[in-house]
Amino acid sequence: MSLVTPFNLLLLIILTLFTFGSLSILAGMLILINRAYSSELKALAAQTSRLVQKGIAEEVAGLVGQASTLLNAINDLIRSTAGLGFTLILVGFVLISTAAFIAYQLVR
Repeated sequence: MSLVTPFNLLLLIILTLFTFGSLSILAGMLILINRAYSSELKALAAQTSRLVQKGIAEEVAGLVGQASTLLNAINDLIRSTAGLGFTLILVGFVLISTAAFIAYQLVR
């Protein structure tokens, strides 16, 4: 009796899809929780805001321009990290949905 039957192969595919989907959702959540809103980025944004205010008060145009560029870069970094987290979560749901669809077809 062979261990590699079509049923066992489909079962392995279902379990693999479900496992990778769960890991993808977990990784996406961890990225959203830990990286997107990390304390280092918040501190850097706060310091840059203070630098802009000081530059405006002392009328240093170059300093204000560079600080605002830094703030825009920080915002882009936060958005791209959050986008990566949401993409991983979406991919995880697609993988789990595919596993559920295959399992439903297998049982039916």
